[in-house]
Amino acid sequence: MRRGRSARVALRSAWQAGLVALAAAWLVACAPAPAPASVEREGEITSATPIGDVFAPRFEVEVDATHIERFDPPGAGGGFALAVGSSVRNPNAFPIVLQSVEYTLSIAGEAVATGRLEPALELNAGASGALDWAIAADLTERRALWSAVVGAYAGTPLPFDVEGRLVFASQSYVFTTGRRALMSGTALAREAVRSPRLRLDGVSSRIALVRSDAPVAVITLVAANPGDVGYFLSARDVVLELDGFVLATLDLGPVPMPAGETIRTEITFLIDRARLSSDAEAALAAVLGGQRGAVRVKGSFVYDVLGVDSFPVDLERDLVVTLPGRVAGTDAGDDSGDHDGDAP
Repeated sequence: MRRGRSARVALRSAWQAGLVALAAAWLVACAPAPAPASVEREGEITSATPIGDVFAPRFEVEVDATHIERFDPPGAGGGFALAVGSSVRNPNAFPIVLQSVEYTLSIAGEAVATGRLEPALELNAGASGALDWAIAADLTERRALWSAVVGAYAGTPLPFDVEGRLVFASQSYVFTTGRRALMSGTALAREAVRSPRLRLDGVSSRIALVRSDAPVAVITLVAANPGDVGYFLSARDVVLELDGFVLATLDLGPVPMPAGETIRTEITFLIDRARLSSDAEAALAAVLGGQRGAVRVKGSFVYDVLGVDSFPVDLERDLVVTLPGRVAGTDAGDDSGDHDGDAP
């Protein structure tokens, strides 16, 4: 009996000890966990509070530094080169570095070239700096743009736009923009095309008889190209008048005019006497007889630039000279027809 009681007491004590241990474990589990030790690293950013807006750099075209460098005419490559001078302004209250520009160039509303610049341009707060662009494009298959480009050689500005994505950095941050309009402007050709200056040379011009029924008027046209780009001069429906009466008409084929040079070309009119009015025949007979007569040349003169487009010649004065008559194979007689020097 005593041994059985001792066993029961031991069992009860063990059970009570187990309850106490279980209760202690439950209390520990329900108690709040202790905060971990705070660890701070030197220089670590724990928060960031904006102190103002951040703006992308602003671009502006520098007109004096912007021009078309080159346009190869059709059949010679179709290459196009545009130089754009620009100023870049930092609108922020802190310095930045413009790291890169990914851009697209459009001319006359059509995208023609893409590229990337890495200028590493440092700009203080509110300051501006210069950025030059040299953009090349192939216009071989862009026929719709040829006339617009050629127009820039003849004084009509070529519109262009540049859009792109910027990457710029402050002392602590790097910023990337979305695609946005950067700048727009117009450009003329660096080498300008200028209308030719025309006049007639009365000294070397003449009306002569090849045969009795075949008078010929040989009129010397002096044409100066004052510009930096060569072209071809031509004309349609060129009319030769003598004292106001029509003697003959013809079309003048293309005459090459190198840049900066003065050329002389002879326009030969074959006069059909059977087609002349009585007044025109009388005027012609008088000149062939040695009298002086006023010879005038009229026509729609044009100059063709790069084989792409033609422009009307702006005549500064009438093309007129006073000629003495001259019969082929005889002395010139009075050869004092009106004329100017070689340079118009």
